[in-house]
Amino acid sequence: MRAVAGAAFYAPVDAELRELERRLLDVGRGAHPTFQAAVEHLFSSPGKLLRPTLVFLSARFGTRPDREVVLNLAESLELVHTASLVHDDIVDRADMRRNVPTVNAMWSDDAALIVGDYLFAKAYALAAVLPKPEVIAIVAQTVFALCDGELNEVTMERSLPTESAYLERIELKTASLYAACCQGAALLTDADPEHVAALGAFGTNLGLAFQITDDILDVAGDDRDFGKTVGRDLAEGMPTLPMIYAVMEQDGHGGELAHRIVATDKTEAEVRDLLAVIRRGGGVARARERALAFHDAAMKALDALPDRPEREALRDVADFVVSRVR
Repeated sequence: MRAVAGAAFYAPVDAELRELERRLLDVGRGAHPTFQAAVEHLFSSPGKLLRPTLVFLSARFGTRPDREVVLNLAESLELVHTASLVHDDIVDRADMRRNVPTVNAMWSDDAALIVGDYLFAKAYALAAVLPKPEVIAIVAQTVFALCDGELNEVTMERSLPTESAYLERIELKTASLYAACCQGAALLTDADPEHVAALGAFGTNLGLAFQITDDILDVAGDDRDFGKTVGRDLAEGMPTLPMIYAVMEQDGHGGELAHRIVATDKTEAEVRDLLAVIRRGGGVARARERALAFHDAAMKALDALPDRPEREALRDVADFVVSRVR
């Protein structure tokens, strides 16, 4: 069951998504029993499936669509995404995702690490049989970018980053995968080079809008709607754009609020107090404006594509990304 059941943008590619959901549940066949159980746990509620939806929609702009190879790309990139989440949850010591226990909470950090590795290996096996080397390279480069983004996050100095440093990090960690979905599918199906470039730009801007919106929800959302504990980034001392803007508004980059945000030993009461401070100021609204600017850039990129139902579906995806509550 998709997390945004009934959303209009799924309709043009519903058959492909149903087949993908079946394949994802089958990923653990013949593997270690723990991996089989983890796959069933992960993919029984597979989330929004935005990334494979982007693959399937983008492939429709190609001149030589091949359903099987497009499915392989979509499955490969969704496995890359899922593996990165499993590893992120270990690093973040997260107990819940999408309102269900994480793999590390269900089993152990060690088991979750190996499950993530297994998913990456499955993704590479699918990518290896794609007929275009440049698309195989995109999958590999995307994993490099995800790792670079995560390493930047876990090794960063405990100080407030600049807006540009934050944007660079989320482009690596989030937007690179959105771009790979759109650009990779277009290349795989021999789309016009202008359309490949447009879809790549759309994916990058969409990914930036998605992550900023996610970071806004982490400080201004509701636990039940969001599917994760609100304030988790703040508790870990991981500054995001609404926090950066809140500090800029209140005391510049080196004041007391900045030091409180990047501290890693906060109590629950301190997290609640900081959330209240950030929500009272203009940082959340300013971050939302930034997300909307990336949304608008994504929409503009679509102007280069032919006017067809799949282009409208991509517009609907972009609208959903900045209006969601989870």
